[in-house]
Amino acid sequence: MTLEQTSRGAGLAYLFLTFFMWGSVYVAGKLGSAQMSPFLLAALRCAIAAPMLLLLARNSLRTKIDRADRKYFLAIGVLGYYMTIDLVQLGIHLTGASTAALVNSFNPVAIMLLAALLLHERITPVKLLCLALAVIGTIIVAGGAHGQGELLGILATLLATLTWGAASVFVRKLTAKYPARLVTAYGMTLSLIFHLPTGIVAALRQPPRLDAGGALTVLYLGIVGSALSQLSWAKALSRFPASTCSLFYPLQAVFSALLGAVILNEKFTAAFFLGLAFVIADVALSTWATAREAGSAK
Repeated sequence: MTLEQTSRGAGLAYLFLTFFMWGSVYVAGKLGSAQMSPFLLAALRCAIAAPMLLLLARNSLRTKIDRADRKYFLAIGVLGYYMTIDLVQLGIHLTGASTAALVNSFNPVAIMLLAALLLHERITPVKLLCLALAVIGTIIVAGGAHGQGELLGILATLLATLTWGAASVFVRKLTAKYPARLVTAYGMTLSLIFHLPTGIVAALRQPPRLDAGGALTVLYLGIVGSALSQLSWAKALSRFPASTCSLFYPLQAVFSALLGAVILNEKFTAAFFLGLAFVIADVALSTWATAREAGSAK
């Protein structure tokens, strides 16, 4: 096995792992938002994640950051780890896990278009087909779950797809130059500048009612949902184009729906299994397209 094949295989593993962890965030986020404000929950997630990410990136902290790149680190912190996490938590709180996952299916659209505009990544016919399968499959999967749809929550989650799309493009840009764990650690730490005041205000307005289960949920969201998942995503973006990585987003809805059925006792119809077929087709085609791109780049 060549070094390129090993790197590609690791990149695919990072993608599957990332979307499993992100899928679990919707379920854990719904459980956590029952005990506290979604903005406080988002702040706690990042407050737990930032020190952990800095520890993981300790060997890279002496890396010199070019002055011209500082604005991109700040953009990742504000757009990706502050606004996106706040908006997603709000969307989960108002609409439920299944509806939030439905709206999040438009992430590939945002990432692909922004990557084409900002990074000049090429949109191929295969990627367009994957995109269509991704959107159709995720809509069907999430539509098979019983969820409620509040307009504000839907709008918040839709806006989160745009902020995360822009942040992912900047992550792709920076990980071509800096270690992925450094980019993630700095971005998450910068987000605390905004998260802490928001979280304090939220806690004062709505004091949390935290029990042992809630505390474990917050720890899970911080360690797995925020730290490890973001590191895994940055690792994937360091190996594949942002538009290619975005094509695996349907996995997030599948994992979220399956975990929702087990943990939240959500029920699904035959539409879920039809959507699952679209998702499997998208992931298979995405994997094939990724291997093909890597092979043609040799």
